[in-house]
Amino acid sequence: MAQRNKSDKPVKVLYSAPISPHSKALYEAGKSILTDSLETGREFCKFMIGTCTGAIPVYLGILTFILPEKYILGIAAGELIALPAIGFLIASLLFTMGYLPVSGEISLDDVDEIDRERARLIRHRARFIWIGFGLFFLSTLGAIWVIIVNIGVR
Repeated sequence: MAQRNKSDKPVKVLYSAPISPHSKALYEAGKSILTDSLETGREFCKFMIGTCTGAIPVYLGILTFILPEKYILGIAAGELIALPAIGFLIASLLFTMGYLPVSGEISLDDVDEIDRERARLIRHRARFIWIGFGLFFLSTLGAIWVIIVNIGVR
């Protein structure tokens, strides 16, 4: 635990003014930004879990509609067509890892430690968000490409 800054000298307040309504509103806005920054990333992960898992049946449904009933895929073509669905699944797993709580220990007596822990949690979640979103984006582009290439097969 961090040591507190102890001073033997008394502190004298020379001038103090009441907090203006504008300053009070700014303090509340700053407090809201600090507290909501953790929850916003978590809610985004929760939303993207549903989006990624929902993209899999939509993609497979479009393929079922586009490809003929007795169309036979080779191994390479089957893997290529399955790749976006696998990407959506992996992206949903990444967002799930970003959504889950992260363990750690903090002392509520040390403001700097609280700030460091908050920043660490935001960086941890942001890492999963960016990687998951990148994979989701690439999988979406791959799904569009597969659909466009196979649109004339029927």
